[in-house]
Amino acid sequence: DPAAVKIKKNKDNVKFKVRCSRYLYTLVITDKEKAEKLKQSLPPGTSWCPRG
Repeated sequence: DPAAVKIKKNKDNVKFKVRCSRYLYTLVITDKEKAEKLKQSLPPGTSWCPRG
């Protein structure tokens, strides 16, 4: 169960850092439109903070 999501935007890609209970998962997306879709599809209870 993801506890928090940090979103880091660079000029080349967008990184979603998902903090779960044991591990930190990083998803790197190079397409800005797909990253925006993924950001919109986050569950409403998940806390997220934009970075960068």
